Amino acid sequence: MHWLHRHRLWIIAGMCIFVTTSVLLLHFMPDVPFFSNVWRGEQNVEDLLRREGRKTPTRADFVFVGIDQNTLEFQPFDAAQVENNRALQLMAAQPFATRSREVWALLLDRLFDSGARLVVFDLIFGVAKEGDAEFRAALDRYRDKVVLGADFEFVGERDVGQQAKGVPPTASLIPAPGFKDDRVG
Repeated sequence: MHWLHRHRLWIIAGMCIFVTTSVLLLHFMPDVPFFSNVWRGEQNVEDLLRREGRKTPTRADFVFVGIDQNTLEFQPFDAAQVENNRALQLMAAQPFATRSREVWALLLDRLFDSGARLVVFDLIFGVAKEGDAEFRAALDRYRDKVVLGADFEFVGERDVGQQAKGVPPTASLIPAPGFKDDRVG
């Protein structure tokens, strides 16, 4: 039996390792003339698939509410509306960053009274603030229907080695340890 036939699997494995290593090394050298076109072509194909690929149908029962700069500056309410609505009073009294968390409690009441089945806050409630008692009562009231966001902060030198530090919601909302609570995501 010829030696090539006996060692064909090792030869194929070696070729695969060589090609894979070459492609990975060339990925980190985007200025190499021929191979930069290959990487750009791959990115163009990925973009095309994202634009033109199969789309997941939207669901009418999902509602996403976003907070952006225009939302924060928008004040469409007149004095009569603010006078009769506790949430609007709280929103008009302070800017977003220092606003009482009682607003979120009132929002939860309103959403669940309207038929919401789940509310997810993609916000970090990392420090105690005014209105935490009301918000915590609402979180307890809707325990199985609310998820609060948590975060990981990276501390240390970027090149030396960063360590991830978890930032759960403040203990005034979710008792410690916050990451063990089902409402934290």
